[in-house]
Amino acid sequence: MAATRETRTVTFPARPHAQSAPASAVALIVIDMQRDFVEPGGFGSSLGNDVSLLQAIVPTVARLIDGFRRHGLTVIHTKEAPGRTCPTA
Repeated sequence: MAATRETRTVTFPARPHAQSAPASAVALIVIDMQRDFVEPGGFGSSLGNDVSLLQAIVPTVARLIDGFRRHGLTVIHTKEAPGRTCPTA
C-alpha cells in the first residue's frame, strides 16, 4: 500500500542533523517572489536596489518549488498587494 501524504515522513538534510516531519506538517512558503522586486525598472530597482543580486536566488527557489510539488508537498505563495489589508481582530 502506498503511503499517503498524512502517513509518510519527509526528511530534509540539515546540519548538524537531518530533520524529519510528517508530510502533512511540511510546507514551503514563498514570500514576495515578484518580478517587480527583481527585474530592472521595477519597484526594487526604483528604490536603488541592485536587483541583479536578488535575481540570483530565482533558480534556487524554482528548484525548491518544483521539488516540493513533485513530492506532493504543499507550496504557499504570498505577495504584496497595494490597497489590500488584513482584517483586524
